[in-house]
Amino acid sequence: MTVNAAKKDGAVAAILCFICGFYTIYYGIKNFAENKVPLILFLVGLVVCVVFRPDMAAMSGAAAI
Repeated sequence: MTVNAAKKDGAVAAILCFICGFYTIYYGIKNFAENKVPLILFLVGLVVCVVFRPDMAAMSGAAAI
């Protein structure tokens, strides 16, 4: 999505996409036609990070790897 932002909207949009996750989501929704796959992959990655957080394994009683 950062590459798409750089091509279409310039360096500032690309830097914001690279640094700020909230802007990445905003940019993906704003330009959904061009960024369907990158936005879906970004959101799936966020969900995976939240669901499989290693620090939460100790709280649930499961063995941490």
